[in-house]
Amino acid sequence: MKKILILIISIIITIPLISCLQGKEDLVSVPSLVGLKIRDAEKIAEEKGLYVKVIKSDFARDYPIDYIISQDPSPFVLVKKGRIINVVISSGPPKVLVPDFIGMNFKEAQELIYENKLQIGKIEEVSVPNVEVGIIIDQSPSPKTYVEEGTKIDLKISKGTLYQIPSLIGLSLEEAKSVIVTSGFSVGKIIKKSNPAYPSNIIWDQDPEPLTYGSKDTIIDLYANPWK
Repeated sequence: MKKILILIISIIITIPLISCLQGKEDLVSVPSLVGLKIRDAEKIAEEKGLYVKVIKSDFARDYPIDYIISQDPSPFVLVKKGRIINVVISSGPPKVLVPDFIGMNFKEAQELIYENKLQIGKIEEVSVPNVEVGIIIDQSPSPKTYVEEGTKIDLKISKGTLYQIPSLIGLSLEEAKSVIVTSGFSVGKIIKKSNPAYPSNIIWDQDPEPLTYGSKDTIIDLYANPWK
């Protein structure tokens, strides 16, 4: 009777242990798939008995199109064979809808270009009857098309001369005033505002920004550290 009891106890202990060991054999470590092309990731997952499912695509500056940018479960987690790894793939860099600049004056167009994370490209001046100086009459890329951030927008404007605004940052107030006048622009407001990165009486910001464009009637405001 005692032997039978010991045998029963041994069986009770052994069965869960065997099941546990068998369960461990079915567990695999999730591979790191971020940064891989989707087809390559599928092959790697398949070798481990896992599957890859694309749940969506999203814009990503750092990953080419069809490369994985995130995954769930995370890498190195233990999962059962046959588990699906959900991934998000890149659809390329962020896209911007190009605004319609035609009919705007140059200053308005310039501000809108920078607000939309675009850049000013070539500026061509053309003579157009009955159109005021400085009005945008054509653009490339065309309005309402999608482009990558940082794309240059070429503009055609009604004839009139635009000049590049000089960089005044780092100059003394008197030097900045002199550069503004000799460049054909006008000195605007002098805003005394502290910036610990610059000494007193030194220009640390300006409006309009450096190296943008303006007509000769443009007024440039200056920001300088207070002085005694």
